[in-house]
Amino acid sequence: MSSSAHAPLQPSHVDPRGTYGAFFIGSILAAVLFGLTTIQAFIYFRTHVGRWTAFYRLIVLLLWMLDAVHLSLTIHCVYYYLVTNFANVGAITKVVWSFRLQIVFSVLIVYAIHLLYSHRIWIVGRDRSRIFRIIPCIVIVLTSGKLSLSTEMLS
Repeated sequence: MSSSAHAPLQPSHVDPRGTYGAFFIGSILAAVLFGLTTIQAFIYFRTHVGRWTAFYRLIVLLLWMLDAVHLSLTIHCVYYYLVTNFANVGAITKVVWSFRLQIVFSVLIVYAIHLLYSHRIWIVGRDRSRIFRIIPCIVIVLTSGKLSLSTEMLS
């Protein structure tokens, strides 16, 4: 084998605007959306009082905390690639630990939201039709399969 087949990436072959630029802009948009989520959670806590309040407040708080951890992991990734490895284009070939952990938190957020939606479908359709009792079961089974696939992807 020739040594040129495994040569490290040279700055002339990689355009950082297409990788680092998109990563940076995406993380800024994630931070803006987190701010909107924070406002929405604050308004929810101030206005919703009544039945199921404690349960849903706990769920909203849990989802907000998971989103906060997800954003902090995103910020760590941006810092790692754009500040710690400044001008090191070869660093993009390595996956930082916080990027892998982001996958776990993304899946946890999606799983919690699917469970919450399934619960709401079950409550709304409890007395209407049998299909409203079946749909949450299907959603939980399919989402659990997605959870197991995503954890397998980490290894």
